[in-house]
Amino acid sequence: MRTGRRRWPLRSYLVALLVLFVVTAGAGIYAGWVQARNDAVSAARADASMAADLAARQIGENLATVRGTVESVASSPGVAQVFANPDACQLAFSLGGADDGHLDVLRPDGTVACSSRPAAAGQTANTYAGASWLPGAVRTPQAVAPVRDDRTGRPAFLVTAVVPGLGLVAAFVDLTALGNAAGDLFGGTRHLEFLITTKDHATVLTRWPDGLRWAGTAVSGTRLRTTGLGVDVTGLPRLYGRAAVEDTGWQVFAGADRAAALADADRLARRQALIAALGLFAGLLAMVVVQRRVTTPIGNLRTAVRAATASGNLDTTVSVTGPREVAELGEEFTTLLATVDRELQERRRAEEAAREHERNYRQMFEASPNPVVLFDADTLDIVAVNPAAVAYYGRPGDTLLTMTYTGLLAPDDGDSANAAGAAAEPVERDRPQRHIKHDGTIAEVSVTTYPTSFAGRKVRCAVITDVTEREHLQRRLRQSDRLESLGQLAAGVAHDFNNLLGIINGYAGMAAADLEPVAAADPAWRTLHADLTEIVAAGDRATALTRQLLSFARADPAPETRPLDLNTVVTELDTLLRRSLGEDIALITDLTAQPWRIKADPGRLEQVLVNLAVNARDAMPGGGTLTIETAPVTVDEHYAAQHPGVRTGRYMQLRVSDSGTGMDKATLERAFEPFFTTKPKGHGTGLGLATIYGIITQAGGHAQIYSELGHGTTITALLPATDDLAEPDTAPVQRHRPGAGETILLVEDDDSLRAITERILHNAGYTVLSAATVADAQHLARTHPGLALLLTDVILPDMHGPALASALHGTHPGLPVIYLSGYTETILATRSTIPAGSTLLTKPVSAHQLLHTVARVLDHAAAEGPSPVSRHAE
Repeated sequence: MRTGRRRWPLRSYLVALLVLFVVTAGAGIYAGWVQARNDAVSAARADASMAADLAARQIGENLATVRGTVESVASSPGVAQVFANPDACQLAFSLGGADDGHLDVLRPDGTVACSSRPAAAGQTANTYAGASWLPGAVRTPQAVAPVRDDRTGRPAFLVTAVVPGLGLVAAFVDLTALGNAAGDLFGGTRHLEFLITTKDHATVLTRWPDGLRWAGTAVSGTRLRTTGLGVDVTGLPRLYGRAAVEDTGWQVFAGADRAAALADADRLARRQALIAALGLFAGLLAMVVVQRRVTTPIGNLRTAVRAATASGNLDTTVSVTGPREVAELGEEFTTLLATVDRELQERRRAEEAAREHERNYRQMFEASPNPVVLFDADTLDIVAVNPAAVAYYGRPGDTLLTMTYTGLLAPDDGDSANAAGAAAEPVERDRPQRHIKHDGTIAEVSVTTYPTSFAGRKVRCAVITDVTEREHLQRRLRQSDRLESLGQLAAGVAHDFNNLLGIINGYAGMAAADLEPVAAADPAWRTLHADLTEIVAAGDRATALTRQLLSFARADPAPETRPLDLNTVVTELDTLLRRSLGEDIALITDLTAQPWRIKADPGRLEQVLVNLAVNARDAMPGGGTLTIETAPVTVDEHYAAQHPGVRTGRYMQLRVSDSGTGMDKATLERAFEPFFTTKPKGHGTGLGLATIYGIITQAGGHAQIYSELGHGTTITALLPATDDLAEPDTAPVQRHRPGAGETILLVEDDDSLRAITERILHNAGYTVLSAATVADAQHLARTHPGLALLLTDVILPDMHGPALASALHGTHPGLPVIYLSGYTETILATRSTIPAGSTLLTKPVSAHQLLHTVARVLDHAAAEGPSPVSRHAE
């Protein structure tokens, strides 16, 4: 297996070792050479320092001896005899050699009275007259150097002592001999150079060798440098040691030849370099041997292994030459390759199965249309999500991976969060939960979870199904079914109720009419007349209540619909609505500029608006705002699928919103139910919204309510648009004529209702034949051939009204028929079929409506034959 680090071949390691050897040896040789040179320099300087010290000490002792001798001679009593008798001079002076110096007794004028070195033959100088040092020496002792010794002509060190009244004693020490003596005594094996300067290091007193040349020379005029890597006066590099001569302060420098001092170190370095070269040669030879006997066979082995790997044929023999270890390595590689080949085949099969499994899982996970979330079973941390979950929750995948599973739940769903953890059942199916999306929307979901593993962790896989739409549709369907059942119940009750109302209203009305002349003339009957009037008013209110029930049930008689402008209806009611709302409620109307016409009963639309305004007023006891909006909308298939009962097409939308107290969820679900109200007892029938619901749905529309506690209520109605043109109502108001004795066959199974109807018709001038059953009616028809009209109930115990009419038409062709029914048209459609061209009156029927309809049908029959279809409702 390859790694990111680069691996070097064995040859490179050998070369690197050789280079390391050369570098190490070179560094060692260099360091040894430098150290040897430093040691040689230090030893040479030490020798020079010692020699300078010895020479300075020796010179100091010699000079001290010279001073002592001069002072001794000058103070000797016999010195006066020397001045008096020069021939008696016997002075002797020696520092180790004949030419080291001499001792003279001088007269004040510089002439020599006695000398340890008499003038040689041919020498004329026997006086020091004119010497620069003489005047001072006559007065005080002197120690001066260098001075020229007139006797020898060489530089010398002069030491004088005064002989009072007679002259002086002077000793001349030869500086050249002094330097030679230092060199002979202390030059040693290094052949040190000795240089003596004045105390201020300004003038050379003597040098060895070649002292005569350099004595008296100014140091500044030479190349002398005695510090660091020194240089002598001739420019030769030297290593100097220095010492001071006692009493005189002279500086004695002993200098070793630097080149000679470093010669041994250089020889040692050369020997070491030779040894290193021999070692390098041996290393090269060893590297060649290793290259041929080890590296090359290993390279051949690697080539063979690579070829087998590249070809994929690992079942091959790898043979190499070389040492036994290398040959055995080749055999072991052959065995290893065969083993690896078998393992690779098994691994390939396992990896292919794993990849197939991973592909299937990944495809199922990534392509799942349902959101899938993997979360840690212990900590509930989300560890993986699929693209459907990212799209569903509206959060980036990275954000979801930083959340816990409980972060997806609605805040008040703590129990569901706990159940989703490690304590949950192994497999939980269809657990209802509420999840919150990125925009704050709370969705109802069904979650199935089961344990699994992911990246070595124990996790649970949650498959999430959004059931918000399904739950919404189910709730709406349940509400629709409940309202439908209540509507059928209301329609069924209305039949008997209408019969009772017809009897009550008929008798009370007739009694009130009969008493009206008497009550006007006699105050005693006035109270009874008033009571009858109240009964009639109560009956009218009961009739209106029945109409509301039938409106809710969408089963009342067909309204008088016509094309109209919804904006016009709202505008015409504006004044009435503002008066009904009161001054503390603001009415805002926002009407569309391009309304579509609708087909509806304007009176019922006005009833819808008034009921909504009254409900809104009651929901805003402290005042508020009522907004009425209209807008054209088009319902598509998606919206229709989410709202049962709505068809696709064009609609005018009527939206009424208030800023009142609103409703809770429980109240909202029952808002359209009849007789359901949250108002105090006696403050409402509970039919307001139920009536609105019935009117809108009967018009082919759809009603929807939305409300939140503290945020008001909004009711939205969709009314189908029509392309029919509006037709103005130009029909004149007609009044019914009195009867002219026409014979009317009345068929009614309710005795009381039949009696009151017979009385109304009789009082209006008609001849009435009453029958409670179909058999009685058929008998009367056979015995009275001159029937002018059949007035029959639709639903009869032994035969329905349309069947009776059909039977009578056999013996009375063209007999006009008016049907009466306390049932709604919806129920009648399931129980009996009313022929086309017939007239239907829905109970309870007022006397005016009954007489007006009878007169109209008779007149029409007399003029044109059978009457057209006409349906009326009060």
